[in-house]
Amino acid sequence: MSPAASDPRIGVGCGPVKLHNAAMFAETDRGPVLAGQRCRDCGKVAFPRKRVCPNCFGETLDEQLLSTTGVLHTFTCTHVGAPHLPKPYLLGFVDVPEGVRLLSLLTDCDPWEDMLRVGMPMELVMRPLMQDATGEDLYTYKFRPVVQERTDS
Repeated sequence: MSPAASDPRIGVGCGPVKLHNAAMFAETDRGPVLAGQRCRDCGKVAFPRKRVCPNCFGETLDEQLLSTTGVLHTFTCTHVGAPHLPKPYLLGFVDVPEGVRLLSLLTDCDPWEDMLRVGMPMELVMRPLMQDATGEDLYTYKFRPVVQERTDS
């Protein structure tokens, strides 16, 4: 197990991890971050990266790193679904400042009925999704609620 896998606080800057789908990420000095694209013709930002702009079909595209924070648009608790995910699991759409709505697994929100609210701030973390054939964790992005630290005055 990698050192990152044992740390429940893994976020961006978590160090090297084996990614489930490396094509969705760009490696930065903070670790892997989601990488979309910005169209030079119309300015549309898209994720995941595509061969042409989904808005104007332009082919002049630049890499666009996506923010690691966003706002929860909507969410659901899923009881039937992907066989490699423990049930139930939480899915949500998170709007990031670049204008992209990301579908994401949600984490660190138990009990979800009390913690999750549409419109709340969320932050990206890297977490295991499943294991490969050798038993090594494969990581992906997930979002969790931003928890404000309390300060007693």
